[in-house]
Amino acid sequence: MGVETGPNHHGVVAGVGERPLEFQRLFAEVRGRLLGEPAPALRLGRYVVGERIGAGGMGVVYAGHDPELGRKVAIKLVRPDRVGAGSAGRERLLREAQAMAKISSPHAVTVYEAGTWGEQVFVVMEFVAGTTLTQWLGEAPRGVREVIEVFLQAGRGLEAAHRAGLIHRDFKPDNVLVGEDGRARVADFGLAHAAAEAASPLSRGTLLPGHVLGGSSTATGALIGSLPYMSPEQHRGAAASARSDQFSFCVALWEALHGQRPFVGATAEELRSRVLAGAIAPPPEGARAPASLRRILLRGLQVEPTGRWPDMATLLAALERAGRGRGRAALWLGAAAVVAGVFAAWPEEHVQEDLCKGAGSEIAAVWGEARRSTVRQAFLATGRPEAMEAWSQVAARLDAYAGEWAEAREEACRAANDAERTGPKEQAHLELACLDRSLGELRALVVAFTDDAEGVLGNAVKAAVKLRPLSTCRERPELALQVAPSDPAVAVQVQALGGRLDEIAALLKAGEVARALPRAREAATQAELLGHEFTTAEALVLLGSLQSHAGEFAAAEATLFAAAMAAERGNNLSALVRARTELVVAIGYGQGRGDEALRWGALALNALGRDSGDPIEVRLRTAMGLVQARRGDSEAAANELEQALALAEATLGPDHLGVATVVGHLAALRLEAGESNEARSLLARALEIRRRTLGASHPDTAQTQVRLDALAAAP
Repeated sequence: MGVETGPNHHGVVAGVGERPLEFQRLFAEVRGRLLGEPAPALRLGRYVVGERIGAGGMGVVYAGHDPELGRKVAIKLVRPDRVGAGSAGRERLLREAQAMAKISSPHAVTVYEAGTWGEQVFVVMEFVAGTTLTQWLGEAPRGVREVIEVFLQAGRGLEAAHRAGLIHRDFKPDNVLVGEDGRARVADFGLAHAAAEAASPLSRGTLLPGHVLGGSSTATGALIGSLPYMSPEQHRGAAASARSDQFSFCVALWEALHGQRPFVGATAEELRSRVLAGAIAPPPEGARAPASLRRILLRGLQVEPTGRWPDMATLLAALERAGRGRGRAALWLGAAAVVAGVFAAWPEEHVQEDLCKGAGSEIAAVWGEARRSTVRQAFLATGRPEAMEAWSQVAARLDAYAGEWAEAREEACRAANDAERTGPKEQAHLELACLDRSLGELRALVVAFTDDAEGVLGNAVKAAVKLRPLSTCRERPELALQVAPSDPAVAVQVQALGGRLDEIAALLKAGEVARALPRAREAATQAELLGHEFTTAEALVLLGSLQSHAGEFAAAEATLFAAAMAAERGNNLSALVRARTELVVAIGYGQGRGDEALRWGALALNALGRDSGDPIEVRLRTAMGLVQARRGDSEAAANELEQALALAEATLGPDHLGVATVVGHLAALRLEAGESNEARSLLARALEIRRRTLGASHPDTAQTQVRLDALAAAP
């Protein structure tokens, strides 16, 4: 015999796991009525158990009373089927519950005690008179300002947990309580993870069949968390981190602002594929957040954890900083679009001071003292003799780059604000977007330096030198941007994908080809799914370049041909030139088909036009010169390389590493022609540039010195 309750307010039907305590409570009530006497109080230790007030996938919650301290409490009993058999599962769950008590924040539900009752684990928490965030959002139309404030409070609860060393792993609106006092508190830290580990007989990485994607129940077994809010790493079955919570937070906030989650799917597998591809669904018409807010959320929704905000504190600071800005230039720009179509506005105040002075803190999060120290330690830990010199060169260049970026960002911000009043504003906003992408490239480079110092050390200085010149953002910002699609919803995804492509390009510059290749394949797939040819061309050119660097020349040829076709369809002239240039390398240098490669080179030059001034022509002319040399036409090779050198000096500067590269190729050509003195002079120039740029102990510098010494010793 047993008593089944009906559906509770969370839509979960109480079942076997709740019967022991519920059975006793109901039995006591019936017995009391039959005997005409008050029902005896039901206790868990010293706590008096009252009425059932809610239930969910983890268990059932009762109101309770602590007679010793005279306070009302909430008592959560975790369902036995969520704990697993034996004492090990209960002990794991107890440890997680006891760890929750370490969190000290007004925005996290306070845990008083945890223990066991028969086969069940119970957690005694503060009693919050109120509702869940899900219910709060649905009770009435909520303005953007109101929604953001509640999420900022919930975010502070997550931040406090992370400081205590705890990861939530299952953040969602159902796990946030909004009290009658208006204060938001995050609940259920770590419990879903512990329960799933205890109960799961499944292998990690397997999606549970038949899971209802419209709901938000916590999936146990292979995957930890609620599928619609889970991070990509959780979908893969990998370990969750604080940045996983950040991803879930951004999914929930995106949903609250748009009335729709960023990733949708009819099945678990479809949802998983979209999350892993970073394919964000178009928001409903009339429910789009402003661009400034979208940028903040899109960074938190990056597929790779390293591409997200460094921590919750930085994310929350960005949200608060945007919120302090003025009218159209701030977070609330056009953002009266809200959950139920209600519009909210911010006063025009705190004009440029708050909005434009945040550049220093923004760059500090990417290249501040903490990151500087981490990279230095990583370099020196390699134990390689050139490590200290490489660190000195990298630090000097990134320090200068960071300072220049902060200054340029503040100036561009002020120009954009002025343009809002005086118009036209396109140039100022293009420059801001260009600088944002440059920061993403710098961030990816710093992460590469930290994560694989051993692998990138040889290319570290060169990668720092090759960072996108910030002067480009002032002079020709449109070159750093992609043409936005007409559909604003697709434009959001294109913008996010552009940032990912910049990060992948940074890995290529650092020589991290193995790490960059799978990300580039994923980005190319996402671009093709978006159906935006301009962006598809960009992604395919990057993938083809990486394949060439990996020695996969046949695959690179196919990819770059597809890139050229997409570039023509999408009217992306820059990608078209780069695709044809890289085809010269993949076909001519990589596969020895010189005539065919040179035809692609001629097509690239034709697309560039006369006097283009584009640095890509340096690479194109160099590649064509090397193909001509391989064909045995020394005169044609020298002509191409000399043109490449003149272009490099004019567009890159006489002391740029690109100049040294072309000079080195010319020296080899002169030496082969028997012109030893000319070759010696060219090598001496290349050596001086590399010594000044890379340092005396860098392998490239040392190799050039060896070549020069050998030439000097030759009869």
